[in-house]
Amino acid sequence: MARRYRAKLKLCDCGCGGYPRGADYMPGHDLSVYSAIVNHVGSLRNLREIVELYTGKQVTMNDSAGNH
Repeated sequence: MARRYRAKLKLCDCGCGGYPRGADYMPGHDLSVYSAIVNHVGSLRNLREIVELYTGKQVTMNDSAGNH
């Protein structure tokens, strides 16, 4: 008899205990994590500076509409 394949369930990366389907986060939970990180470092500007210092690269905006 053939064995049925059962996909391993992965917990949501936010720590809520939910099981997203084919993603790292449950819907909307990525924004909760983003907001918590921005609040932790004090501002979006601070987060950008931290990322640029860590990666050694400037964060650039890729806006297809040409708005900056």
